[in-house]
Parts: sequence; structure tokens; C-alpha cells
Amino acid sequence: MKNVDSKLLLGLVVGAAVGAAVGYLAATDKKEDILNELNNIVGKAKEGFNSALAKYKEGKCEAKQVEEVSAE
Repeated sequence: MKNVDSKLLLGLVVGAAVGAAVGYLAATDKKEDILNELNNIVGKAKEGFNSALAKYKEGKCEAKQVEEVSAE
């Protein structure tokens, strides 16, 4: 039961934080600047994720080729 309570509390805190952030963005005069900064950060994170995923796939492909060669 303690685990369920902690998840509920965490959900409420995260929801409140997201709500406060949305309210701040809606009320501020600099929301365009903030949104552009957030888009840049998200873009960089997306590029990093895609790069890591490509490296993982490349390594997985190389490992499969090594297995095939050693099996022969």
C-alpha cells in the first residue's frame, strides 16, 4: 500500500509542477523566447537520442556479423 501512496503523491507533485509551468508560460510576456529555448533543448536531446540509437544499431549489426563469421 505504501508503494501505491508514493506513486500517487509523485503523480500529484508532477501534475502540479506541469500545471504551474503551463500557467507561467501562458501568463508571461516572454513565452515566445522560452518556447524557442525549449524547442532548442528538445531538438538537441532528440539529436543525441537518435545518435545513440544509431550507434547502438551499428554495434548490434557488427556483433551479428562477427557471430556469423565465427559460426562458419
